[in-house]
Amino acid sequence: MMSNDEKDSLQFMDLPTELLLQILGQLSYKDILRCRQSCKHLDTITRTDANILYKIQLGLNGLQDGPSTSLKVHDRLRILAEYQAGWDDLRFGPMRIVAMSTHGVWELVRNVLAQRNRNSLVFVQLPSAVRGIDERLWTLDSIQRDIRDFAMDPTQNLLCILETSQTEVHIHLRTLNAGDAHPLASNARISYVQEISYWSYSIRICSGYLAILFPASPILAYSFLTDHHIVLIRRHSAAELLVIDLRSVSPKGTPVDEVDYICSFRFPALKPDATVDYGEIRSDPPFSFSTEHGPATPFHLASGERLFAVFMRGSDSSSVYGSPMFLIPLDSLLPHFYRIPNLAPKLQVEWDKWGPKGTRAIPVSLRHSPVWIRNVYGMRFVDLVTETGGDPYVFVADFNQAAFRKASMNEEYVTGARTMKLVYEDSTLGWPSQMFADPVTTSLPYRWGKVHLPRNYESDNVDYDGAMVSEDAIVVVDCFDKTKYCILSICSALDIQHIVIHQD
Repeated sequence: MMSNDEKDSLQFMDLPTELLLQILGQLSYKDILRCRQSCKHLDTITRTDANILYKIQLGLNGLQDGPSTSLKVHDRLRILAEYQAGWDDLRFGPMRIVAMSTHGVWELVRNVLAQRNRNSLVFVQLPSAVRGIDERLWTLDSIQRDIRDFAMDPTQNLLCILETSQTEVHIHLRTLNAGDAHPLASNARISYVQEISYWSYSIRICSGYLAILFPASPILAYSFLTDHHIVLIRRHSAAELLVIDLRSVSPKGTPVDEVDYICSFRFPALKPDATVDYGEIRSDPPFSFSTEHGPATPFHLASGERLFAVFMRGSDSSSVYGSPMFLIPLDSLLPHFYRIPNLAPKLQVEWDKWGPKGTRAIPVSLRHSPVWIRNVYGMRFVDLVTETGGDPYVFVADFNQAAFRKASMNEEYVTGARTMKLVYEDSTLGWPSQMFADPVTTSLPYRWGKVHLPRNYESDNVDYDGAMVSEDAIVVVDCFDKTKYCILSICSALDIQHIVIHQD
């Protein structure tokens, strides 16, 4: 005699295949994969349905479906395969050169490269042959008299311009495409009094929040963790990441020392008498995402697929110490505080509870980059490597754990035959100039590869000073020689060509 569970199971499995696929299509890609493991019939039908396959491949690669409605699912699936193969094989089209302004202020957000040129801003929408994004150039002329810095969010058509005088900072909120006052800003010009005029500021935009870090602040670095949480490094005797809920901060202003953080992620103990006096936190794009503005694409990065690159420097009375670069996925942080109801303030998470398995530390020099760069996008991290006597290259690391697990079942990856290599092993870093008291061991798996760059053999200059990454391209920066951006865009196997240098 059959149990009720067995009868229910039979009734479900007796449904027509079309209905089964519609039901399965409402599940997450992880639940669909679990269903595959539970039933041979479900495994069979989900391996031949384009909608199911597309959803699974989006999830495995940390992507989500886009707003473009003109493409059928078979076309999207094909484009997705070409796009991911381009990144997996580090396959790029010809190198394109964009001249750099001499005014030294630039931004790369999503696929938009922008730079200051006197009192104007010049923008380039980086093209993507695979995802169907056309190149677009536009300029906002004479937009402000003294542009000290700026930030932008293409998904909100938002441009934030920071203008300074000796005693004030003026923040202008404008549209990115036309330079007009932004229609959603209740006040398109905000002014603050400052005692000293600084050269640079740190500006971040996330959803409805705009944050600006002034250099004199006790906060050394910060980034948006979610659409209402920020994570920061402060000048302190302990190396830690503090998480603050912006909803708990008074609109009238609260001194940093009086803000209750909700969680502290501790790093290993510092050397005796050392304090943290410099920090960087780099992550892009913001947690929130809108498809209202910008080019229509078949798919784009999923909102939760984010990696944080954290670098610190410490010192004592006689020495300056560096640290590794810590690569930290958002999923290594969120479970410790985001899903816990009624969380008491100042929860401390010690290093051994989150760090060794949830991060990967890689070695960098004390001054790991001479220029400002945006070297993280989604779960990818890039770094320019210049070895003595060798050609320069871009180190590309991918920390998408679902893609790593998929690759680990591919014999070509396991044997090292693919361009991207797998790193399973623990790594231990420790050297006399490191700021931590003991060597640091981390074990987060990742894939990595090299993008070799041409070198000017007629001089001793390497020609490159930093590397940045966007959703479709790697941008190599040369500030000190020919002042240029060298853009390498992902391409399909049909479009691949040898990398060439544009001759002026």
